[in-house]
Amino acid sequence: MFELLGCPIAVEQQHMSAVVLTESSAYPYAVGVVGHYLNRQPNNKKEATELVRTLKKKKINYSVGLAQVNQSNFANYGITESNMFDSCTNITVGSRILKSCYDQYKDWDKAYSCYYSGNPTTGFKHGYVKKVKHNFGKLLKEIKSENNNDTPLKIYPRKSNETIVVSEHTPSLLNRRLASLLSKQ
Repeated sequence: MFELLGCPIAVEQQHMSAVVLTESSAYPYAVGVVGHYLNRQPNNKKEATELVRTLKKKKINYSVGLAQVNQSNFANYGITESNMFDSCTNITVGSRILKSCYDQYKDWDKAYSCYYSGNPTTGFKHGYVKKVKHNFGKLLKEIKSENNNDTPLKIYPRKSNETIVVSEHTPSLLNRRLASLLSKQ
């Protein structure tokens, strides 16, 4: 998910992607309000920033951005009002928090719980770990492995008959064995 953004993340991208899908559904201006709920998410950065200012003034606990970084982590990770909704900054900080949790517990499920609640158990009780694992599984299904096509890759120009061979593909061992067996019949 984040390889296209080029953000320096501290954990394998599948783990961070699963957390982001769980936390914000990959919406960069998401604001989570602890102990409260919003009737809708902010429409843009300006509205999200105004909401955060109000929450801060009212001393209401909140989390922001793609990775839903909690305000309690802002000072430790250099999050400010000007960068809290920057996608790369938010993902990078979130990944550092997740890595810290993993380093502490050496178990991804406990790390997810720690990311959610600061401890290795609450995330299980509230169903958070289950949601992250579900999203992780969805991501793995979307990742396509290499194609298994033994046909040479070619380029066909639209205006001439010349064919350019890009690569002569060596058939896989399985396909070579199948071809050998079929040729003996």
